[in-house]
Amino acid sequence: MGYSLLARCPQTGHFGLAVASYCVTAGALTDGLCANIVALSSQGYAKPGNNALGLRLLFQGFTSEAVLAALIENDPDHAYRQIVVIDRKGTIAAGNGTRLRAWSGHVLGDGCVVFGDMLAGPEVLDAMRSAFDTLSSARFEDRLLRALEAGRDAGGLRGRDNRLAERSAGVVVCGDFDYYDWDLRVDAQPHALAELRRVHDEYQPHAAYYIERARNPHNATPAMEFADMLQRGRAAGNGG
Repeated sequence: MGYSLLARCPQTGHFGLAVASYCVTAGALTDGLCANIVALSSQGYAKPGNNALGLRLLFQGFTSEAVLAALIENDPDHAYRQIVVIDRKGTIAAGNGTRLRAWSGHVLGDGCVVFGDMLAGPEVLDAMRSAFDTLSSARFEDRLLRALEAGRDAGGLRGRDNRLAERSAGVVVCGDFDYYDWDLRVDAQPHALAELRRVHDEYQPHAAYYIERARNPHNATPAMEFADMLQRGRAAGNGG
């Protein structure tokens, strides 16, 4: 039970996944990104092994449609899964199992797909796609997080009789390196998206620092000093 957005940035070629769920470790269960090549995500009653198998097939040159078909054929419980795939040409394939909990579905956007199950309704996905498309000039990770927030604000998750909390959330981006460029996740929190926003805003000014520190450790500013520099800059900006 959750909602997600899988996308490829047209400017950088980076792949990104944004996910929010009532489950407590949604990010670990759903992501399968590889730098500037392919992306895959599974949801519903997620089967993490689908991601590993799907990525292997994509690396071998299979199209997104062929990978989706293979994952369905290989999984006797595919009716409980929601799977989306983006191949190296940017082609999107998406499958919704027939045993997913209502409301469930997916919507294609410009270089992205939004999908989810146990939602308040289709308006959740429509709001996510609209937010992502509208912020086309913003940083990729900002667009991904804002899409999640738009889905939450449009109704988010819905149980039989009540609104369900987003108890885990994450934004992951892969592109420049052989590891994730951006990997922020919140687990087992009653207001996971609000906490993810706090962590996102806190981490953003540190992102370039950590990259440079890894490249040039001999001349790197210690993390404590860098944090103090940021704090002084904020204080000066607030007139303190």
